[in-house]
Amino acid sequence: MADSPDGQVPVRFGPPNAHGVLDHHVTLPSGTEVYAPMRVVANGSGSEVIFTLFRTPDMTDETLAGDREWVTRDLGFLKDLLEASGK
Repeated sequence: MADSPDGQVPVRFGPPNAHGVLDHHVTLPSGTEVYAPMRVVANGSGSEVIFTLFRTPDMTDETLAGDREWVTRDLGFLKDLLEASGK
């Protein structure tokens, strides 16, 4: 489960792997499932996290902006967490 602008939503990740693939599916309150690809890629002594936010055909500009804000906040939290742990 994860927090979203619409409340708690189920999140289902793909199987664990050694390739840095963290793709997941988020089930919205409407029942729609959204695919969210995410990768961790080595970069020198660190790594980069790459997240793709897709715009669905029925998504308004406002909804897309809200989703982008949530993703930005979550990635910022991940960055802070990893930097604090020295990873």
